[in-house]
Amino acid sequence: MVEEDKRTLGELNNVGMGRFDRQVGRSSKHGGTNQPKIALLEARKWALAELLAAGFDEAESLDNIDFLLTGALKVNYGMLRANLTRMMPNWLAERWPSWIAGLVQGKPAQYVIGEAPFYGRDFLVDERVLIPRPETELLVDWILNDLKRSPIQSERPTVLDVGTGSGAIALTLAAEQASLTLTAADISRDALAVAWENRKRFQVENRVKLVESDLFEALGDKRYDIIVSNPPYIRKNGQDEMDESVVAYEPDLALYADHQGLALYEAMAKQLADYLQPGGRAYFEIGYDQGTVLKKIFQDELPQAQVDLKQDLAGLDRMIRVKLDGNKNIK
Repeated sequence: MVEEDKRTLGELNNVGMGRFDRQVGRSSKHGGTNQPKIALLEARKWALAELLAAGFDEAESLDNIDFLLTGALKVNYGMLRANLTRMMPNWLAERWPSWIAGLVQGKPAQYVIGEAPFYGRDFLVDERVLIPRPETELLVDWILNDLKRSPIQSERPTVLDVGTGSGAIALTLAAEQASLTLTAADISRDALAVAWENRKRFQVENRVKLVESDLFEALGDKRYDIIVSNPPYIRKNGQDEMDESVVAYEPDLALYADHQGLALYEAMAKQLADYLQPGGRAYFEIGYDQGTVLKKIFQDELPQAQVDLKQDLAGLDRMIRVKLDGNKNIK
C-alpha cells in the first residue's frame, strides 16, 4: 500500500490527493478540454432537483443518484460522501445530463449506467436482460453452502443454469468455485450476448459454456450434478403488483409465464430426472406466494425426491431445492 492510501478520508479530502483522485482522474476520449467544471455536490443537487420536479420520491432519487456516482467513479458510499466537494471528471460531466434524463423517464439506474452489482461483482446489464436481485444472491449462497457441506463426488462437478440472462448465477458460481464446469442456457440470443460479455469480463470462458436453448431442449442427453434456474415466474396479469420501471423496461420474456407463473417449473419438473445425475440437486428461485404449490408440483413428479423450501430475509418462500436421492446430510 502506498503512503497516500494510508490517509484517512478526511485527509484525502483536505489534501486533494490519493486514491479517490486516481480513480476519478482517468482520461477519456469523450472528455473535452472546454468541459465546464462542476463539483460532485452541485451535480448531485442538480440531479435531485430534476427528479423532484418530475415527481419522484426524494429518498429514492438520492439512492439512484448515489448509485450512479459510486458506480461510475468506482468508490464506496463513504468515499463519495467524503469527497463531494471534488470536481466531477469531464467524462462523467458529459454523460450526467443524459443519465439523469434516463432516471426522469423512469429507466432503472442499473440500465442507465449499464451495470448492476451481484455477489460482490459488477455485471453488465441492459434492457436485454433482467437486473440481478439480492434475493438471487441467497440462491447462490444456498448452492455454495451445500457444496461445502456435501461436496459433489466428482473431480469436475457440472452445473446447468437454465435461463441464465446476464449470467449472474452461472458466472458467480464459476468465480466462487474453481472446480465447477458450467453450462449457461437461455432461449434469448440477446440475453446470451450479454452473458458472453460478462463471461469475458470475469475471465471464465474456459469453464462456462453458453447455449441457446428453450429449457432443456438443446442440451441432448447430458446430465448435470447441479441444475439451477431463476425462470420467469410472474403471472401475466400480475403487473399491478410490479414496479412501473420493471414493467416498462425489463424484458417480458424473462418476467412472465403461463399458468399463473408456474408453467416453466411444471415443464422442468417433468424433465428434471432426465437431466440430473443420480443424487443430483436442483435449485430454483420462486415467487413469494408459490412455495406450497411448487413443492407439491415437484414432489408429485418426483415422489422419491426430497423437496425443501427456503425463505428470504423477509421470511417469504423464495427458493426451492430438489434432491433426487433425498440425502438427509444436507439441511
